[in-house]
Amino acid sequence: MTDLTSDTIEGRLIAQRKVLARLVALAGSDALRDWLDERSTMQDHQEDPGAVPAPGIGIEVALAEEIRCIRDEADRLRDGIAPG
Repeated sequence: MTDLTSDTIEGRLIAQRKVLARLVALAGSDALRDWLDERSTMQDHQEDPGAVPAPGIGIEVALAEEIRCIRDEADRLRDGIAPG
């Protein structure tokens, strides 16, 4: 098995994103696209824009960002635009 360097892990994650995006694009489901849209922005439900984020919020931001990346890649594939 390959040593798990940061480059190896990053490469594997990128490969998984590409496979997931392709599956989403091929599925062509509006319900799935809507689900991704709902989760592509972190909802913290705070009314004060100057509030200090709660501990662990970085995970939620990363999760929303990854979902957004998958959604955007799937949209590009669906629209026939070559990935960048």
